[in-house]
Amino acid sequence: MIRHLRRKKEYSQEYMAAHLDISQNAYSKLETGKIPMTIDRLCEVARILDIAPTELLAEVKLLENNV
Repeated sequence: MIRHLRRKKEYSQEYMAAHLDISQNAYSKLETGKIPMTIDRLCEVARILDIAPTELLAEVKLLENNV
């Protein structure tokens, strides 16, 4: 999951939100699948986490299937 990848990098939700220029609350909802992730946002998150967008997309799909 995205949370797992973020924690592996030791990044806080606040760190991610700041780099995405959104609130921590909005990032939390993005991470938990409560708001949909756009392709542009997915690419931004992947860049911050230093992973391929396709790898992150696989994580997002898993998350969406579990919501």
